Amino acid sequence: MSKVKTHKVIGARSTRLAIIFFIFILLLSMQFDPYNQYQLANISTLLIAVLSITLLTGASGQISLGQGAIMAVGGYSSALLVTKLGLSMWIAFVLAIFVSALFGLFLGLAAARLSGPYLAGTTLVMALAIPSVAIRFESLFGGDIGFTVDYGYPPNWLTNLIGEISIEEWSLYVALPFAALSLFAVLNLSNTRSGRTWRAVRDNEVAAALAGINIARTKVIAFVCASALAGLAGAIYGFRGLVGPSVYSTDLSLLLLTAAVIGGLRSIGGAIFGTFVIVFLPDVIERITKALALPETISNYLPALLIGFLLLLTVIFNPRGSAGALEHIRHARHSHKH
Repeated sequence: MSKVKTHKVIGARSTRLAIIFFIFILLLSMQFDPYNQYQLANISTLLIAVLSITLLTGASGQISLGQGAIMAVGGYSSALLVTKLGLSMWIAFVLAIFVSALFGLFLGLAAARLSGPYLAGTTLVMALAIPSVAIRFESLFGGDIGFTVDYGYPPNWLTNLIGEISIEEWSLYVALPFAALSLFAVLNLSNTRSGRTWRAVRDNEVAAALAGINIARTKVIAFVCASALAGLAGAIYGFRGLVGPSVYSTDLSLLLLTAAVIGGLRSIGGAIFGTFVIVFLPDVIERITKALALPETISNYLPALLIGFLLLLTVIFNPRGSAGALEHIRHARHSHKH
């Protein structure tokens, strides 16, 4: 099969999967109440950020514990563009992607010289430094509390088309198209020459260098692409109306990494599954604790504890996540048939 035909097949498959995801979430939202619709909006937003980890860690092998900080770059950028310059949120979202990509370029230049725990530590320090920056430049960033952002209401043409829209539905309608486009982009990128180059660097840097791959440039490009995705997620995450250090906390970075690990760092399908887990599992646990009438001292911390425990079990018994487990089962069945 020629390269042109191969690219067409990959593009068609990526388009099909992105459309299926879009329609699935949209149909699911029609069966849900406003609160669950808001959760679907949250899934669509966080999925973009988890996909950035799939690209950065799963594809290129670079560990980041600070994706929440890069989300903050996108969130603050879009919020300032809307509040200070009066731009529309759509233009602000697009510009936030470029600002975050530029931030990723500088971070990537440093990351190209680091690896393993040194890189993880550097990105974690970056995440911890965000509150200090917000407090130091309080007049611009609103300090520790942050500042509110009014992204407006659904346009008239949309309300005329489908009727009255709740704020939860509007949040979903804003986040879902970006999530589908991000999914399409990552699926395509993973199967291009760049994606294969990233995986070669991830698997063996020495062999990749001997094959003529520029290791430093490859790592920087991976950081730029992942940062652009994380920045977009951060911009949409600020759509809830508040931009501040508490919104883009260190816990957010760890939550995103948890979703990626549970789903499978190298799997895009796993990224979707892991995002569903971190959004819906706390609610399921909360309902169980209420049914069991557990005291608040236990129920308040139980969701985070169980998600952490699930992450620990995944790392110990199945490092490749749910996607790896499914692949193992599929291979086992195939071997049994033969």
